[in-house]
Amino acid sequence: MTPIPNPGPFPWQQVAWHERRSYWELAEADRRELRESLEREAADLARHADRSLEVYAQSPGTLDGQLVNGDVLATLLPSLRRNPTQGYEALEDPAGRAAVHMNFLGKHLRDRALANAQGEPVMIFMGGQATGKTTGALALGPAFGAVFDAPHTDPEGVAFLLGRIRQAGCAEIHLAYTDRHPEGSLKAMLARSEREGRYVPLDRMARAHAWAPQTFLGLAGRVGRSLQLYHVQVDEEGPGRMAEGEDALASVRARPKSIESVVAYQLQTAYLSVLRNPTHDPQAWYPRDVLAGLNRSLDAWRRSEADHLLRRFFKAVADRSAEGGPGPRGPSDGSEAEPGP
Repeated sequence: MTPIPNPGPFPWQQVAWHERRSYWELAEADRRELRESLEREAADLARHADRSLEVYAQSPGTLDGQLVNGDVLATLLPSLRRNPTQGYEALEDPAGRAAVHMNFLGKHLRDRALANAQGEPVMIFMGGQATGKTTGALALGPAFGAVFDAPHTDPEGVAFLLGRIRQAGCAEIHLAYTDRHPEGSLKAMLARSEREGRYVPLDRMARAHAWAPQTFLGLAGRVGRSLQLYHVQVDEEGPGRMAEGEDALASVRARPKSIESVVAYQLQTAYLSVLRNPTHDPQAWYPRDVLAGLNRSLDAWRRSEADHLLRRFFKAVADRSAEGGPGPRGPSDGSEAEPGP
């Protein structure tokens, strides 16, 4: 097993925009083949966990293994690297079992990172998807013994992680909630999908954005010498205001209350606007397979409209890019940093 190569261009980024297909658009036999390949690969990674985590530590974007990020961990799967969009989608298919093995490996990654931290301070980033958590983790990570990068919006999951960190002898914990308007997060997520081939279903994105502030406020009773809290507000230009401690809690309490149904409506409305108003600028075209996958995550009453808009969007883009070519933006030269802490 060899380390993951440096960012692209990758073969999947050379596929013409109009030929890219979501996992959910494949025939069942093709989906089954991909699921089985991922399951075999994931089982092998889990079976040789120590070797797999060494490879992870040598991969770019892991801070030599001290960054714990499940999405980056998934890039150890060869089938996912060949087509990340289809690979990440297949991992979420309940008909597959690769995710079970990857969750097992993720627990080992967590424990390994904490063991290597040797009691040094630990940083946790939490918040909705595409709010700049990973950018912040990579920027600030070297100052900490271990860094955890995930939405972390489940209160019980966060409490369990805090307990494991303390059990590992890391007495000082810093937790930053990165906060971004849902529409800005949608744009960042779509842009990232072009670079990395990974998108977030809109229903899951709405759930994370709505639960993040509630979970953060639930930590109020733990604030003290062992737990420091931060509220980082991100806008289109990058990180904006940052509050710390009690000020961070007050800042989150003062923000508009996040209701999942409202956030879902905002995200879906913004997404439909992307399909409804195709621009003449090729830089604003997003991968066809990503858009097809996102359509599945819409509320049922909006899905038929989205499917119609996607067909119209596809035709408009095809008319403006008759030569086809390797995707509307051309080959990627690597993962551009998102605005973040």
